[in-house]
Amino acid sequence: MPVVEQVGLAEAAALAERGLVGGVVVIGTPDEGIVEAVAGLQDASTTASLVIAVDEEGGTVQRLDGLLGRLPSAHGLTELEPRQVQVVVADRAAAMADLGFTMNLAPVLDVGAGPGIGSRSFGDEPGVVTTYGRAFAEGVREGGLVPVVKHFPGHGRADADSHDDLPVTPPLEEMEAFDLLPWRGLPDGVAVMVGHLDVPGLTDGMPASLSPAAVDGLLRGELGFDGVVVTDDLAMGAVEEVATMPKAAVLALAAGADLLITGGVDDVIPVAWEVVTALDDGRLATARLDEAVERVFALRGVDPCTLVG
Repeated sequence: MPVVEQVGLAEAAALAERGLVGGVVVIGTPDEGIVEAVAGLQDASTTASLVIAVDEEGGTVQRLDGLLGRLPSAHGLTELEPRQVQVVVADRAAAMADLGFTMNLAPVLDVGAGPGIGSRSFGDEPGVVTTYGRAFAEGVREGGLVPVVKHFPGHGRADADSHDDLPVTPPLEEMEAFDLLPWRGLPDGVAVMVGHLDVPGLTDGMPASLSPAAVDGLLRGELGFDGVVVTDDLAMGAVEEVATMPKAAVLALAAGADLLITGGVDDVIPVAWEVVTALDDGRLATARLDEAVERVFALRGVDPCTLVG
């Protein structure tokens, strides 16, 4: 999924015609033309319905306030009762669906307001984050969109902003009793975004997004999550410290991610070629790629049998 502004959706459509994208992440400040632009992208896709995602958390991270009005931050929403939050978010999600969006990259389940998070977190207590995060996620689902909870395994107490550097979190044994609590028993119908976080005792200096121990081991194994796993944007500074975009994409797929947010449209073809090369040289197993494709097609409501001519 490349990251594009509204004007870039036409460029993404050219990739969709070649079957090279599973969707897009829309940034910037969309205007009334977003409906027509998204429809044009969907019409261009040769692999049926695409994921149309946006970061609509509220507060400092929202793209659609010019069209839908302002949404309070996660921290601001805690002034309401959880049920009220669910209703407010459900109305917002329904309006987003009317614009053509299918996925909201929210809510944030990070416990704490560390660098890069701030008011994006519901608070400093795991119980508050769990209650309000799930109310937000359920509202997104009620409104007809897929909620993506983030940033696993927990960015709230990390020491840096992953947009710039690779953050280090508290050790895994400390996170088990605190940061990981909102991630236990996730409801059906949500996807999980894995953050670019170095977790001592788990990731060995790698971002969690590229770590089999974090994704396949902790998230899927210990916590039992079987839904779609999404990476945070692989163009961020935290990943650049470790690997180039194409190689990072292969590492993320091999670690257990299903859907990759891959910078801009210019990154899509290099990533695709790196995946092909990795299949040939054994860095990526065909079965792992098949698993990712199956999950993403299911998320998109696509029967792959209908794509075979």
